[in-house]
Amino acid sequence: MAKRQVNIKTKTTTKVRKIKKSDLWFYIIIIILLVTMFLWYIRQMGYLPLWIDKQPSALIAEIDPATKERRAAFKIINAHEHVQSFSNIPLLLKVMEDCQIDKMILLGTSKYTFYLNPKYGFSEYDKNNEEIINISKKYPDKFIALCTIDPRDEDKLEKLKKFIVAGAKGLKLYNGHGYFYDNFFHLPLDNPGMMEVYQYCEEQGIPILYHINSGRFLDQMEIILQAFPDLVVIAPHFILTSSNLTILSRLLDTYPNLYTDISFGHPDFQVAGFKRISYHAVAFREFMQKYRDRINFGTDIVITAYRAKSRNYIDDVTLSYFDILEKKEFALPDSIYKMMSKKAREQTDLNTVYKGLHLDDETLRMIYHDNAERIFGN
Repeated sequence: MAKRQVNIKTKTTTKVRKIKKSDLWFYIIIIILLVTMFLWYIRQMGYLPLWIDKQPSALIAEIDPATKERRAAFKIINAHEHVQSFSNIPLLLKVMEDCQIDKMILLGTSKYTFYLNPKYGFSEYDKNNEEIINISKKYPDKFIALCTIDPRDEDKLEKLKKFIVAGAKGLKLYNGHGYFYDNFFHLPLDNPGMMEVYQYCEEQGIPILYHINSGRFLDQMEIILQAFPDLVVIAPHFILTSSNLTILSRLLDTYPNLYTDISFGHPDFQVAGFKRISYHAVAFREFMQKYRDRINFGTDIVITAYRAKSRNYIDDVTLSYFDILEKKEFALPDSIYKMMSKKAREQTDLNTVYKGLHLDDETLRMIYHDNAERIFGN
C-alpha cells in the first residue's frame, strides 16, 4: 500500500513538473512574440535601422545605359514631395542619385500628413516650414522650399511674408483637400482672409501649389482663378479629375496659369490612378501631349522616418512614375502593393500589366523639367 502511494506521489510530481515546464515554454513564446512585435513597431517608427534600409532597389541596376543617358539629359525635377526633417535628407539624396532626379520641390507639411493621425491636427507646420527652408539653403542646387500656412490663422499673410523672406519660393495650401476641409479648417477656399493671400501671391509672382478636390470645390476654385488671372496655381494629382478628362481639359483651356502634376500620393491612390490611365491610355497620351506645357512631374511619397519607406521603396515608386510616362507596358513592383491598405490590396490584381503612355522626348522634357523650371526657376 505504502509503495503504491509512493508511486502515485511520484507520478503526480512528474505530471506537475511537466505542466510547469509546459507553462514555462508558453510564457517564453509569448514574451518572444511581444518583444518581436515591439522591436518591429519601433523599427517601423524610425528606430533600429538595418543595413538593408540603405540599399537601392534592384531595379536601378536593371536600367539600361541608353535610358540612363536619356533621363540624364532631361535634368528631372520632382515638383511634389514632402520631407519630415533634415535626418531624411542623406537617404533622399541617395534616392535622387539612384533615380537621376536633378532637383526636388519640398512642400511645407503639418504633423498630420506625416503620421496620418487626426489627433495631431494641422500642427507643427511652422516647424516644417523652417526645416525645409534650411534644407534648401544648405542644398540650393538640390531643393526648393514651398512653405504652408493655416487658413484659420489671423497672421497667415504676415507668416507667409516672413517665410518668403527666409527663402521659400512658393506657397503650399491644403484647404482644398476634403479631409483637411472637413476635419480642420471648415472655411471656403475663397473666404476674405485667403483672398488677401492670393492677391499678395499674384502681385509678388509667388506660385501656389494648391491641393484642390475639384469634385467638391470647383466653383470656389474658379472664383479664385477668375479673380486673380495672373496667379500661378499648380493643382496636383490631375486636380483630382483624372476620371474626367473633359473637365480637366476645360480648366486648363480656360485658365492659362493653371498647372497640374502627375502624382497620386498614397499607394492606394497611385495604383487606382495607374489603372485609370492604363484603361484609357490613348486618351491620356493625347491629353499629356496636348497639355505638356502645363503638367509637372511629381511623386508625393511623403518621406519620413517610417522604416517601410526605405531607399528601395522610394526608388521603386519613383521608377514606377517614369514607367507610366515612358513605357508601352510595365508592372508595378511588390513593394508598392505591400504598402497598400489591406482592403485595396485584396481588390487589386497584383499581376496586372499596365499600359504606359510612351511619351516622346519633347513632351517628357517639358513634364520632367521645363515647366517646373519656368515656375520655380526664378
